Amino acid sequence: MSMTRRNFLQTAALFSAAGLAPRFLTQSVAAEETIAGFKDDRILVVVQLGGGNDGLNTVVPYNNDTYYRLRPALGLRDRLLTINDELALNPSLTPLMRLYDDAKVSIIEGVGYPNPDRSHFRSMEIWHTATGSDEFEGRGWLGRYFDNTCSGSARPHAGVAIGNERPQAFEGERGFGIATDNPARFGWIAGNGPDNEAAFNQLNREATSDSHTLDFLRHTTTNAVLSSKEVQQAAERGKVGPVAHGRTFNQLDVVAGLIRGGLQTRIYYVSTSGFDTHANQLGQQDRLLGQFAEAVARFQDQLEKDGAADRVLTLVFSEFGRRVHENASGGTDHGTAAPMFLVGRNVKAGIHGSPPDLDNLDEGDLRHTVDFRSVYASVLEQWLAADAQKILLQKFDTLPLIV
Repeated sequence: MSMTRRNFLQTAALFSAAGLAPRFLTQSVAAEETIAGFKDDRILVVVQLGGGNDGLNTVVPYNNDTYYRLRPALGLRDRLLTINDELALNPSLTPLMRLYDDAKVSIIEGVGYPNPDRSHFRSMEIWHTATGSDEFEGRGWLGRYFDNTCSGSARPHAGVAIGNERPQAFEGERGFGIATDNPARFGWIAGNGPDNEAAFNQLNREATSDSHTLDFLRHTTTNAVLSSKEVQQAAERGKVGPVAHGRTFNQLDVVAGLIRGGLQTRIYYVSTSGFDTHANQLGQQDRLLGQFAEAVARFQDQLEKDGAADRVLTLVFSEFGRRVHENASGGTDHGTAAPMFLVGRNVKAGIHGSPPDLDNLDEGDLRHTVDFRSVYASVLEQWLAADAQKILLQKFDTLPLIV
């Protein structure tokens, strides 16, 4: 059977995420030094709001008559958190507004892409791969970042997704990125028969062989040992528990703990769902936005307490916004442009980009004013000091998002 290095690494990453490999691979080996290929030990945390968050009821154009005309029932009027003469935040975002007032939130308005796709799966794929709606690319934008910047000494946990699914954004040639919903137990489970610790130790005590395949397997399994053990040890030091059922944004608490525990990870990925508000939007979105704002504020406060806030930038996105006109079920249908958020000490706080023109719609949809890949390019260049054009496969204008 033939297996390339890429195949093996990708398979190893998937197996480790699912907890399917032998437990003996979690035994201790000397820890790796800081992962090379990252600027100043900086960390990027990506938060995915799955389902298509309604941007107009998140960042509200409260002085726009068209907004209220097209949303007679859904238009928000009370308790708005005023940003300026035109825009306000949803009242459920009070914890985020506190961070905004502390100059720790950047809001990028009107983010989308040309020829938008209203399929959840396809639009999310476009966001994960950072390609156009008429292009198909298996590698994710973060996977290409790993491929272009990580040194050969970096191990799979250069990227960690908190959950049971490895995001497509991590897909790349070199197999970086793992997924786990319980870092304290991250590792592989022993098999039956000869698949045990003693057999593994004997195999890896053998002298270097004439087989390049066997030597490579020894090197790779040792790498897996180190990765799983480092995740477990960081979880122990950071007092990290599993993702709590019923607490949608508990993933950010896990990330804070792993950072506090000293895990040498530079990209964290968390995701939630429920923003597909075709009906009864007011209650559902308000609840989810409240959970989101509380979690992000708690996460930022913990970073400040732990002395890690200077190192961490949080990026928040959803695969598309909603239609401008409310529907008959008290909700909104799949749309296009929506705001993105950057949170952290080092953001250039305030509003960036232009709010979509509600009087110049595209068959009832918002016309985007900022390409989401321009936001990616800005983060890659200004935060991670990477070559954005090489990673995004073409040149995109940047915005002044990082100070």
